[in-house]
Amino acid sequence: MNGQGFEIEAREVKPIKTKYRTICTPIPVPESFPLIEEMQKYEPRSMAGQPLIVWDHTEDGYIICDPYGNRYLDFSSAVMITNSGHANPKLQEAIKNVIDKPLLASYAFPTAERVAAAKELVSVCPIPDAKAFMLSAGTEAVECAFKLARTYGKMKGGPDKKVIVSYESAFHGRTLASQLVGGTPSLKDWIGNLDKDVFQAPWPNGYEHEWADESRPDFDEDKMFQTLLDTITSHGVEFKNVAGILIESYNGIQCYPMPKSYAKKLREFCDKYDIVLIMDEIQTGFCRTGKWFAFQHYDILPDIFTAAKGLSGALPMSCVYARKEIMDLYAPNTMTSTHSGSPVAAACTVANIQFMKENKLDEVAAKKEEIMRKHLTALKERFPNRIAYVGGLGMAWACTFANPKTKKGQPDFATEVTKKCMEKGLVFYAAVGAGITMKLTPPLIIPDEALEEAMEAYAEAVAEADAELPAYED
Repeated sequence: MNGQGFEIEAREVKPIKTKYRTICTPIPVPESFPLIEEMQKYEPRSMAGQPLIVWDHTEDGYIICDPYGNRYLDFSSAVMITNSGHANPKLQEAIKNVIDKPLLASYAFPTAERVAAAKELVSVCPIPDAKAFMLSAGTEAVECAFKLARTYGKMKGGPDKKVIVSYESAFHGRTLASQLVGGTPSLKDWIGNLDKDVFQAPWPNGYEHEWADESRPDFDEDKMFQTLLDTITSHGVEFKNVAGILIESYNGIQCYPMPKSYAKKLREFCDKYDIVLIMDEIQTGFCRTGKWFAFQHYDILPDIFTAAKGLSGALPMSCVYARKEIMDLYAPNTMTSTHSGSPVAAACTVANIQFMKENKLDEVAAKKEEIMRKHLTALKERFPNRIAYVGGLGMAWACTFANPKTKKGQPDFATEVTKKCMEKGLVFYAAVGAGITMKLTPPLIIPDEALEEAMEAYAEAVAEADAELPAYED
């Protein structure tokens, strides 16, 4: 048992052979157990939480192959990294060109690859006169955004303008400031002394809060936004002393879009009090939601936003975007990073963005959204006592297994569906949000036919779990 319910124990399965999926062994594959056991011996327990599928290579960028003859349709995109597909040939070629040069590292010295990456990154940024600061991981980008917001606040309003407001249930990374602004209290236990000038407001999620449900006749957008103002005043903070507000462009756990009225009021509030609005686009950026960036769905612009995951398509690369006034706050050599603009990662980023532009992956994701919406809506209607929520944007969707009356989560059911998906040739990562929400995030380049087949197989997995597991308790 690895902590998520994925046992190192094979289950006999029905063989599958389609154009896109092949299952020819028990799952997990018994021959893989020595490798898995070695991984668990030499790596921390925290790394052992995913379904026990050994990844070996890709086929066509959306099929994952193990070394044992099995082929899986990928619904993880390596946690939304491979928007352009696994081992995209254009990206591979760009990487090889730098390796053959040869050049693998440059620190902060100028290279053609680094400059080209900066130009491409800025070319897709909607913020006028923006600059891009390249880093390695999403959490590093959030740390930098936190630092910039507080620095700007101090410059504009003095030492008291230092408060950072973020949101409940949000996830922004696993380093110090990223977990301070995260919305899960249990993830902060290790910190000990929390910063009293960092606190969370309720995220406007209509599944969790009736006051944010736009489908209700008594919905009131002013009352919804008042929850943020009440949170700030309840901490004894004057609005003028808020330096920054950080919010995910959608609720990351459930892919729940932000109400457009909330987004607009948030932008107006930040303008009124000279507050830096930071949007976390680490999951949602680079065409995943049918726009280059999810905040474009709301017709607003942040002052800073963070990006990673789908940004490079393969290699560790993240980015902080901000308008020039904010990005240039620090003098030369006072805001740098060892691997910023690494030649290999930079070249991969250039190729990835160019591929996205040439193939209009934002429009592709918007079109494929309708396929995912159709299947998931029908699935929820078919199993109303199993599924409490489905929702999303573009090709980022979520399915929450919970009692629809009480909202009590059902992690055992979600785990069983995940196992059955493995056995049907579908790769998912472990359910999130207390282990009850499965996120459906295939590479954007997946053909419609393969997407339809995968969604049908997903429905089969849910139906089989429904037939085998007892009904939820009230």
